[in-house]
Amino acid sequence: MKTIFFSLIFLILTISFGYAQGDFSYQATYRENILLDQEVVSGGYYVDPAKNIEGHPYFDLRNFEKGNIQINGMLYTEVPLLYDIWQDEVLTFQPIHSKKILIRADKVEQFILEHTPKRIFIRLDENPGYTFHRNGYYELLAGEELQLLTKHYKQTKANRDNLSYTDVFYEKSDFFLKKGNEIQLIRKRKQARDFLGLDNKALRDIFKGKNLRFKADKKAYLSVLVEYINQKSQ
Repeated sequence: MKTIFFSLIFLILTISFGYAQGDFSYQATYRENILLDQEVVSGGYYVDPAKNIEGHPYFDLRNFEKGNIQINGMLYTEVPLLYDIWQDEVLTFQPIHSKKILIRADKVEQFILEHTPKRIFIRLDENPGYTFHRNGYYELLAGEELQLLTKHYKQTKANRDNLSYTDVFYEKSDFFLKKGNEIQLIRKRKQARDFLGLDNKALRDIFKGKNLRFKADKKAYLSVLVEYINQKSQ
């Protein structure tokens, strides 16, 4: 395990940063003689969205936060991370020039954002037929052998409510069940039932005494289903 701000950028001993209207304010002490590892990490500098779009393109927070990231089998901890779910890019911070840097998606295996609770994201090489796969980052919600994943993404639409902006970001998400190399988009209860080879009676037994409906709370419903199947397979 490494507790350095990658070896890719600099050894940062103390850093604080904020993001407001596209600019950073920060304080940092670092060793200037440690060069950015361009080959492993840098996909170039990140370009902020146009200022005529209301909102921001990031997952949850628009500020960098500490996280862990696994690259080429090596785990780096306490790294400043920001996840753009509009372009499906993970960013880190370059303190000398106050720049956001793209982390090459093909090098990333997983990353964790230090939310409360922590949010775990894994990267899948492919998800055939799914439009929003992009760089392949999915949040791992539950499970080991059978996994519940969600894809967070943002799009833009015309802004009819605020004349100061022409467009506005809005967020959506999709749920998936994954077992081995098989992955299934779940938009209807029947898709989960068929993927797991269950019948309606089996579903009724699993959810007996639980006040859960798929349409009302997909995440909670699928989490119970995944937990049940994984426990049964042990």
